[in-house]
Amino acid sequence: MTFPIVDLEVFWSAVETASDQARLGVFLARLDATPPRVIYVSAFAATLVGRSVDEIVGQPPWLALAPEDVARIRELNANPAGGPLAFDVTVVRPDGVRVPFELGSARFATPEGLFAFGYLRDVSAERHTVVALRESEERFRFLVENAPDGVVILVDGKIVFINPSGTRLLGAPPATVLGTSVLAYLPPADAQATMQRIGEMFRSGKDMPSSEYGVLADPKRTVEIKSMLCEWEGRRAVIAFARDVTERKALHEKLVAADRFAALGKLAAGVAHEINNPLAYAQLGIELVGRRLAKLGLDETVLGELRGHLHEATHGLERIAAVTADLRTFARLDDTPPGAVDLVAVVEQSLRMVENELRHRARLVRELADVAPVVGNASRLEQVFVNLLLNAVHALRTPATDVVTVTIDQVGEHVRVTIADTGHGIAPSVIDRVFDPFFTTKEIGDGMGLGLSVCKNIVEALRGTIALESSPRGTTVVVSLPTFTRTIAIPRTLTPPAAATTSRRRILVVDDEPFVRETLTVLLATYHDVEAVDGGPAALARLAAEAFDIILCDVMMPIMNGMEVHRAVAAKFPGLERRIIFVTGGAFAPELITFLNTPGVRCLAKPFRLDQILAAVAMA
Repeated sequence: MTFPIVDLEVFWSAVETASDQARLGVFLARLDATPPRVIYVSAFAATLVGRSVDEIVGQPPWLALAPEDVARIRELNANPAGGPLAFDVTVVRPDGVRVPFELGSARFATPEGLFAFGYLRDVSAERHTVVALRESEERFRFLVENAPDGVVILVDGKIVFINPSGTRLLGAPPATVLGTSVLAYLPPADAQATMQRIGEMFRSGKDMPSSEYGVLADPKRTVEIKSMLCEWEGRRAVIAFARDVTERKALHEKLVAADRFAALGKLAAGVAHEINNPLAYAQLGIELVGRRLAKLGLDETVLGELRGHLHEATHGLERIAAVTADLRTFARLDDTPPGAVDLVAVVEQSLRMVENELRHRARLVRELADVAPVVGNASRLEQVFVNLLLNAVHALRTPATDVVTVTIDQVGEHVRVTIADTGHGIAPSVIDRVFDPFFTTKEIGDGMGLGLSVCKNIVEALRGTIALESSPRGTTVVVSLPTFTRTIAIPRTLTPPAAATTSRRRILVVDDEPFVRETLTVLLATYHDVEAVDGGPAALARLAAEAFDIILCDVMMPIMNGMEVHRAVAAKFPGLERRIIFVTGGAFAPELITFLNTPGVRCLAKPFRLDQILAAVAMA
């Protein structure tokens, strides 16, 4: 399954816009903090409770609630098994005005902690409607007939009153709906639930909380219904307020999907890390075997055969390393400032990432000219081209004849990347909306409609353009980016070139993987004096006892990670921290990613070859 890659800043902006349009205030709270606190609130939600965003963020989620509601909220937050909730609360605004609200929330857990996403809806209009019902039937009719929400009154399960909004929501002709059973307009499962809820209301005499239902006339529609007991012409009745929450539900599903994508990114980074560690000692082990073979005095034929097997094994490891590099790219949140980017290399990397899907669906044609570097950020541009390539693949229909053509050329001060497919194209009626957030022509569950919107934002932030043309014979997307003209330094994250070793140095290897530790020690011992320890505490103890010229340190380790080792070395042995060379199979904690991007911090990615380590040592 392929997931679009989400730009979180754009996504939260879309959430706030959608919630405002739905007249919902949304918020995100961290529940495992002491006390729980709000970490995000939409501007509309802050307006609803009469406070500013800054006054709410960082405060408990019950900040604006009436005292009688605070205890209930605290009790619900303390319940570890709590599920989705929806109930009525009273908000006390700073001027003392009490306003009724509907509060809904759903908790979810991530590797970072326990959170609750919720919404606030002003229900004062609904309450006023009920008061009007009780005071005057004529006033009730006037208000209800013009209400934007559906209002339905049931007696013995049959509809005795329904306003125009209600008939629209049920998809029922106004002239025929009165006197019919409301169950006739609901899917079977929802009809059964409705019977049970109405029965419970009459037995208990209590109103029922809001619940969501489907509609037979429109399977894609979701209606939220809030029911309460009333009297109608002297008989016990049920009045139901119905609201179309299809968009709100879709928004919630998109939030859940976004959380899953974030978890998937962390999983990808974790998988890459776990694979790269054994890859590192496997690759170093092959080098060690190759070096020792030459000293065994074997027959040249046998020696050549064994070296051939080692070469094949090395090739296999390099293919695995390429896969884990793609996983790291997928998981990376790279906010590096724009610089010079080799666009051909970025497009080639993007093609590798979609190769598995593409090769089974179409023939690929490449026309990649030699062009100047462009202004950009490599990982963000990979995100753009992976999205565009996947869109092209998903539009294809006939694997035997379909073609995807990728062209790179330079026109003056701009470099263009053109991706053309022979798929089914985009309908003229919707082509003007394809760059809108959350717009998608795919089925529900096949995409969030964020891919092209994210692509457009990334490209335009780099002062480039993205254009799309489509017909029934296929779609063509052209991305144009300005060339990079300023001289820049070579990024320090590039693998250093092979270099001759200098005089022997004392090297301390710090790695919790025994095989990496031992193999590195054996290989480096030919050129340098090497000692190895299994973690940060042991490294600090060894440094206190003896001087070392270079520290070769893993990043992801238990007890003390590489960043903590760096800080401790800087504090206890000032200056030595500048001679630490970090090695990593993939750092996926945000603080470690930030640390490794700090100027002066050097890092090699696992797996690596001996000549790369020797070159890094020579340059230290």
